[in-house]
Amino acid sequence: MPRPIAWVSTLDASGNMNLAPFSFFTVASVNPPILCFSPLLLENSKEKDTLVNIKQTGEFVVNVVSRGLAQKMNQTSAHYPPGVNEFVAAEVAAQQSTVVKPPRVADSPTSFECKLHQIISLGSEPRAGNLILGKICNIHIHPEIFRNGKLDSESLDTIGRLWGDMYSTIRDCFEMKRPEI
Repeated sequence: MPRPIAWVSTLDASGNMNLAPFSFFTVASVNPPILCFSPLLLENSKEKDTLVNIKQTGEFVVNVVSRGLAQKMNQTSAHYPPGVNEFVAAEVAAQQSTVVKPPRVADSPTSFECKLHQIISLGSEPRAGNLILGKICNIHIHPEIFRNGKLDSESLDTIGRLWGDMYSTIRDCFEMKRPEI
């Protein structure tokens, strides 16, 4: 089944920007408003930059991925070395957040500024998950997708992860190979 994608922007302790997608993502609570996603450990059991950055700073932004952003999102799924700015590498426009320090994706139809609530480590083996729970502090919704007091899902045009290199929208299915760096 399609899994929504959390395109998470963070800063490291030195202020370097990071942007990476995660398909193990959902709402964990409405009151308090909590989102969760789970970055897996790499094949060598090392932590991904996103997890390291959130542990260091306690802040992140979850950006929703629309069909128009799919290729740029996919480019940020590559395993760049620490300190590489994926916003620049994938030519993604960054926009200053309101409450947290990490920037948001300027063209994302919806972004959630979050402060760390809790991290639950699910193991230390390769590909073990780390459940990150973040309290939503601010939400940005593009005015073109908010109609009559609710989100217009057709205008939102989000994509979801299926299996392997397969993705879907609410209307169709498409394939993207993960780039190698």
